[in-house]
Amino acid sequence: MPSIFAVTLQMPRGNTETIYPRALVLAGIRNLRVTNISRGFMLTSIYRNEDVSETLYKNTLKIAVPDVAVSDAPKSEAPGNANKTAPQDNKVNRICDAFLSVLASRIDTNLRNLVTTHVCKSPPDLDSGLQLVAKLREKSTGQAEEAVEHMCFLTDAYRLYDHALGLYDLELTLMVAQQAQKDPREYLPFLQKLQAMPTLRRQYEIDNYLGRVRKALRSLHTLQAYEELKLYAIKHTLYNDALELYKYQPELLRDMSHLYADYLYDQSNYKEAAIIYESLSLYEPAYQSYKLAHQWRECIYCASLVPLSKDQMNSLAHSLATTLTDETKDYISAAHIHAQHLQDIPTAARLLCCGNQFGDACRLLVLHGKQSLVNDIVDSALGNAMGSMIHLLADCKAQLNTQVPRIRELRVHRANDPLGFYGGDPTAGMAEGDADIPDNVSLAPTDASTMAGQSMFTRYTGNTSSSRKTSKTRRREERKRARGKKGTVYEEEYLVNSVRRLIERVNGAIDEGETLIQALLRRGMRERAALVQHHLDEVLGMCRDCLDDVFEVTKEKGVGVSGTDVEGSIGDDGGLGRERPSGGEGVFWDSLQQSLRGKGREPPVIKEFRKLAILGG
Repeated sequence: MPSIFAVTLQMPRGNTETIYPRALVLAGIRNLRVTNISRGFMLTSIYRNEDVSETLYKNTLKIAVPDVAVSDAPKSEAPGNANKTAPQDNKVNRICDAFLSVLASRIDTNLRNLVTTHVCKSPPDLDSGLQLVAKLREKSTGQAEEAVEHMCFLTDAYRLYDHALGLYDLELTLMVAQQAQKDPREYLPFLQKLQAMPTLRRQYEIDNYLGRVRKALRSLHTLQAYEELKLYAIKHTLYNDALELYKYQPELLRDMSHLYADYLYDQSNYKEAAIIYESLSLYEPAYQSYKLAHQWRECIYCASLVPLSKDQMNSLAHSLATTLTDETKDYISAAHIHAQHLQDIPTAARLLCCGNQFGDACRLLVLHGKQSLVNDIVDSALGNAMGSMIHLLADCKAQLNTQVPRIRELRVHRANDPLGFYGGDPTAGMAEGDADIPDNVSLAPTDASTMAGQSMFTRYTGNTSSSRKTSKTRRREERKRARGKKGTVYEEEYLVNSVRRLIERVNGAIDEGETLIQALLRRGMRERAALVQHHLDEVLGMCRDCLDDVFEVTKEKGVGVSGTDVEGSIGDDGGLGRERPSGGEGVFWDSLQQSLRGKGREPPVIKEFRKLAILGG
């Protein structure tokens, strides 16, 4: 039936069924948009075809509008659609603007269409619709009431009331409230109270009532009610807005800045609070805030401008140095404080050695005539640093010797017996004697196979309502994955990540090792330097040798871990045959994806170690 874009089918038993094929409907609408704009527009709404040709609508709008205006606005407009939000610049809004430009001169015959067009925008342009009502009220109260009634039908009446109130038009607000059938006891006393107020005070009360706190703050600024504005800014945390309002009034700006600094201090944002205090020349709270922010240079500067006594300055410097040493481990900065502000050169040299700055420690001691302390301070620090480095490298070697063979063992077990590796039952659903699996059959299960019997993934990925894990189970599974206990399916992933962290730790020790080797040579400790270089080079060699095995670096595209054909047997869903499950099953899914596809297995880059030629490098 071409006239209604339908196809009637008769079933074998005689039943008839009418269907509307999508392709036929679209072809018919496309033709009607050219020959019969009005009917094409209505069919577009009936069949929910939202892909409207914007150019065609604009070109034929003046022809279409008279036909559309005959109907008394589309009654099928869903009221809930008015509450949707979307970007302002979109196809719907451009078409609505085109309608408004044509309907603006036809208010008498297209009033409801005009109102509908405003409300149909994304997001709804309720303010423009209400402003149209306000203009109509001056000419015809009846038309204004009709427009308000239609807007209340299209959108939430209480939301429309708030928008009308936000236009500061009390008469319009009263009209909307009456059409919305609100209880007069809810709005009349409030509107009467607003009516009795001056204009600026009324605007403030309305903005405050609607929660438009920034507009309310600007109204208070216009009223020149600084004390009230200050309390309002504190209540709603509008310090930046208040600072912008008073940027040309120095005294009030200073007072508001002080309040803002106090707020930042209470919020533990000590650094920014200190900056504001310092800009206001409030050096005492500034140095205290800088101290809490661990900004030792700025702290000492502001404390000097307070000014503090010599004993107080020494106490402050000691406190800063202790904090830097114990909390932030910033030995270099602590050494500067001891050398420059406390004149404690030996302690400064020891801290420089703790920071691996042996050359600076020697220079500092000689500079202050304490070269006799070099043997005592620097040499002992070199011995301690060497011991720590050797201990670290020994731990790394022991870890590699333990974990790399275990990873190889797990890979062999997974390749030989994947069902047993993942905790499945290889004989489930099979007759006796049929437990052998053909070599040419993929182990990746499908929806059909998992429905027929138990597979190696059934335990973890059964996606039924009865087996859905709770969030508590998911957290428990995440803890199991993080621990990587021996014998679990997460052990391999844990060991691989452990080796990755080890390589990163060794990379971080290379610069420290190079500095240590040079310092040992400078102090005549050649054998110790050679020992450190040998151990460091040995650990780096072990790391390079294990990269291919641990991280399974592939040489050909499409070859995954253990040399399996990823595209052929695993598939885009990781070989699990279904979407990612939730709960604890999802945790195992993620781990399995990494294991089967090698995701997250990119080998880390090992830094270059520059061996010294004088040690045979």
